[in-house]
Amino acid sequence: MVTHYFTLHALSRELDALLAGARITEIFSQQKNELQIGVEKSGRAPCLCISIDPVLNYCFLRESYARAKKNSVDLFRKAAGATITGVSLASYDRRIAIALREGLTLHALLYNTSESNVFLADGTGSLIEAFKHNRDHAGKQLAVRGEVFNAAVVADFDSFRESLGRHPHDSLFPVLKKTVPVLGSTFAREALHRAHLEEKAHPRELGVEDLRTLFGNVQVMFADLQSPRPTLYVRGDTPRVFSVIPLEHLGGSMSETFPTVNEAVRIVVIQRFRSGDIDSEKKTLLEKLKSSLERTRRALEHVQTELRDEERWKEYELIGTILMANLQHLTKGTKAVDLPDIYNEAKTYHITLSPKLSPAQNAELYFNKAKKAKAARDESGQRHGSLTTSAATTEKLLLHLDGCATAEQVAEFKKEHADVLAAMKIVTERKGKDIPPFRIFTVAGGFEVWVGKSSANNDLLTMKYAKPNDLWFHVRGAGGSHTVLKVAGGSAMPSKEAIRQAAGIAAYYSKMRKASGVPVAYCERKYVRKPKGFLEGAVTLEREQVVFVNPGLP
Repeated sequence: MVTHYFTLHALSRELDALLAGARITEIFSQQKNELQIGVEKSGRAPCLCISIDPVLNYCFLRESYARAKKNSVDLFRKAAGATITGVSLASYDRRIAIALREGLTLHALLYNTSESNVFLADGTGSLIEAFKHNRDHAGKQLAVRGEVFNAAVVADFDSFRESLGRHPHDSLFPVLKKTVPVLGSTFAREALHRAHLEEKAHPRELGVEDLRTLFGNVQVMFADLQSPRPTLYVRGDTPRVFSVIPLEHLGGSMSETFPTVNEAVRIVVIQRFRSGDIDSEKKTLLEKLKSSLERTRRALEHVQTELRDEERWKEYELIGTILMANLQHLTKGTKAVDLPDIYNEAKTYHITLSPKLSPAQNAELYFNKAKKAKAARDESGQRHGSLTTSAATTEKLLLHLDGCATAEQVAEFKKEHADVLAAMKIVTERKGKDIPPFRIFTVAGGFEVWVGKSSANNDLLTMKYAKPNDLWFHVRGAGGSHTVLKVAGGSAMPSKEAIRQAAGIAAYYSKMRKASGVPVAYCERKYVRKPKGFLEGAVTLEREQVVFVNPGLP
């Protein structure tokens, strides 16, 4: 909702008041898909942050910023030093235009799709530079795809009613969204709620007064944009909803209001990032606990099967006793015999014998079987109790972790259950000198990736710290760090996603960092060799596979 038309409409008005007359000092990027525009105005040096990441588009002004000395790149150099004359939103489109005194315009397209981008255009609309896919766009005319519709629909009742009637077979909710596409789902639902109309009703079922009421409420919502009241609504486990106008259909929810739209967007974006971090760590812990519980339950089923089978010790002992009671009737060389139960003559046992053994030796054989089966039963009984306790403990941990909603709660969970989690090998805490001297990352499934820091450090990682079954990565045809995906003995193998992320890390710490589709070779560490006389960091490998990835850190 931070790039909904209503939000951007109100935000652009605030940005216009804040940025008009400001001078652009620099435009750069130090994070994938995020552009930062540093400005100066009245002794202040704020920064406009614009994200074109399809997962989360946003635009907001922050009061200060710090540019990293490394890993940042200057962009839109022709706009550096220019003065901003105004900020506006294209009519019924999610495109913010930042006009510059020099006749240039920065266009931020915030569609929450792969089409999101930032362009620098001249006065004729010719594109000078693009943030993303510059070669594909430079020199072309600005062409945007917006949510354009006939504005008369929200200005004239007859046009509104006629447009609703064009979809006679659809229910009211989707029809209203098609009629006024800038409303989206949340505001279409709000308009119907205010008009006391059911979402599943059909337009043809409504009278003229119902339609007039709906039309009037849509107009009121557009008028509310002139006096925005940014609010974040929270209800139970449902996703948070942000709106710049009051939402009556969420009136029973917890809510938080903000003084400005810009401040609200900034806070919502920060919360989204924090939530992502929490979800990532929480998800990893949950996956490990669920895997542990599944292994414990499988082991428990196996032990229960063993316990049922191991009750046969009583039968083995009885057969040995029957054989001893009938030694005078048996001879060596017999393969099988039917003998009555010494405690119940009506019951007969068919007993298999070893013809190479005497009757007494066969009896002793069954007594030994009984002894072993009884010992195994006792051991399985103890293991059954241990596994049952372990399963119950893991289920409690899962319930506790599932209820954690903040980073602090997840950290407290790890601290409270540190010993149990360590014993289960869910969390491994390293202390002081035990920390390996490498860059360490965590990828999908909770697997660790270790990365060398220098040629000598690469040798140390590969030849001393890496285990035979660990996966070893290196960019093909270019210099870079040795990268090792740690595979714990006896655990599940890393997923394709974990391998892809490890390869992306190897590409990132190589001379191919700024390239795309980088070929990364990998194999098990046991197939990596360092022949005598090779330079530091130089190795050979066998049985490698190749994966093509974009450089990046998880």
